[in-house]
Amino acid sequence: MINDNTAHQGHILVASNDHEDCALIRSQFEPSGFLIECCKSMRDVYMTDLSPYSIVLLELSDNIEEGIHAIETIKQRSTTRETPVLVYSTSKRSDVLVDALNAGADDYVLKPFSMRELTARVNAVLRSTRG
Repeated sequence: MINDNTAHQGHILVASNDHEDCALIRSQFEPSGFLIECCKSMRDVYMTDLSPYSIVLLELSDNIEEGIHAIETIKQRSTTRETPVLVYSTSKRSDVLVDALNAGADDYVLKPFSMRELTARVNAVLRSTRG
């Protein structure tokens, strides 16, 4: 973990029940100066104070409706309205992509994804929200 006294690029919350995703994302982003925390359920997302996070990476997996509701909740709260949400999923259904974007997601990545693509998309979303 990065020392709290060290300047960091941002604070990322990974919401996924796949432990491998979290470990992979952590190994990619922590060396670049990001702080990474993981939660394994949408319930955890609701119970977490999201205000310190620069971005939320949210996996839409088994219960897509619950994930869409989580995006809507994040975007409706005054403290997290501006927090970007990048969604990733194995679903190639266009209605899932459209529903996620309409709920407030800032970007959508199909899984499996390359870490280069995910890094580029996270950086692009952060640039657009910091700008």
